[in-house]
Amino acid sequence: MEKSLFSFLVVCLSVQLVREYCSSDCCKYVAVGVCASFGLWYGYRFLIRPLDIQRKLADVGYEQHFTQKQWASKDKLHLIRSMMKLRKKGALPPVYPNGWFALLDSDQVIVNQVKYVTALGENFAVFRASNGNVNILNAYCPHLGANMAIGGIVKGNCLQCPFHGWTFDGTSGKCVRIPNDCSNGLLSRMASVRRWECSEANGFVFVWYHAENEAPSWYPTKEVEVTSRGWTYRGRSEHYVNAHIQDIPENGADVAHLSALHGQMALGGQYAAQANQSLWRWLGVHEWTASWRADGTRGRHVSALDLQHRLVVFGKFAVFKMNVEAQQIGPGLVILNFKTSFGPIKLVQVVTPVEPLIQKVVHRIYCPIYLSLYASIVLFMEAVMFERDVVIWNHKSYIEKPLASKQESTLLAHRKWYKQFYSANSKQFSNRKETIDW
Repeated sequence: MEKSLFSFLVVCLSVQLVREYCSSDCCKYVAVGVCASFGLWYGYRFLIRPLDIQRKLADVGYEQHFTQKQWASKDKLHLIRSMMKLRKKGALPPVYPNGWFALLDSDQVIVNQVKYVTALGENFAVFRASNGNVNILNAYCPHLGANMAIGGIVKGNCLQCPFHGWTFDGTSGKCVRIPNDCSNGLLSRMASVRRWECSEANGFVFVWYHAENEAPSWYPTKEVEVTSRGWTYRGRSEHYVNAHIQDIPENGADVAHLSALHGQMALGGQYAAQANQSLWRWLGVHEWTASWRADGTRGRHVSALDLQHRLVVFGKFAVFKMNVEAQQIGPGLVILNFKTSFGPIKLVQVVTPVEPLIQKVVHRIYCPIYLSLYASIVLFMEAVMFERDVVIWNHKSYIEKPLASKQESTLLAHRKWYKQFYSANSKQFSNRKETIDW
């Protein structure tokens, strides 16, 4: 987005120079044409086309550890892997909580398409049947172990293995067809593949994960605004974070970090020290007030964060005031409702462990059509602020018993609330080999 704004300023300057120093009508017509063309393009870029911000694991928080040669080489991930092994991790909670986790954006799997997803220590074949419903099966065929998500064929509500044509029902996981079966159907009745409970809501495909194989006790909330008329999707951001999953939602209850890490202007950059030395600090500061609570009225799996924000410019004028109610629904879903001076905005955040200490975090933003430009700006600024947290998460150690002040008592309350998502057989970090070969 910064490059687009810079290009826009360059074009405006070029047009102004043409008008000043080229007197012919032809040059003026060219200038008008160029200006109109770029005006239409930037109108589409910022008002119509949704943003798509993507940050891989090596993109945030590791720049200072790369030499110029390493930065340009393919060795970045190898260096990060070495740093991950050396980092003191602390006494970590279980790495895969029980709950609903997003595997894909809904628009990433179309009708009659299958996608391969690895997360939560499992291998999933996610496919959309011909009737539009999404099904999730174990990726590997029980016949000879072929990955049915790689080259598999969706047939109606079933998934056909590409190796020998065995076909499995997406709603039950049972084998419904084996080509050239000489067992009079006995083999097909015995064969099956695990079917995972799934739900589609708020632009995401969710899978239910539980270490004890218990059935879902709650479902992701479906927000009406996401699909209602008058509201539009304005973009997404995607980040990979080297952290334990609990660190990310715990951030909401850590109200003390807001002024320290997020007080400086977002335009100052992703590092707090960088933002503190930026010229933008003279323009203004962000002021935050927040309170976290376990929201038992909506179910014991829900907590709430009430956040007030304002930007104080030149130490006097408070602008961009907004109130935010963030609902943490289970371990991997957050719904943020923004009440701004211009109107409402809704941000959906999902967190999914793709490896024990690697989390995929996606934000999708929705708003009334008239707030399209403002919502894009909010998403961009939110991504920058989020990356300040990513820098911390990528290098922090988990402290089981922190020296918390009275102001930070909500952090301890959040940890107590979050424990409900662990059970006797929840996988510990020591059960898995650390890798980023995803």
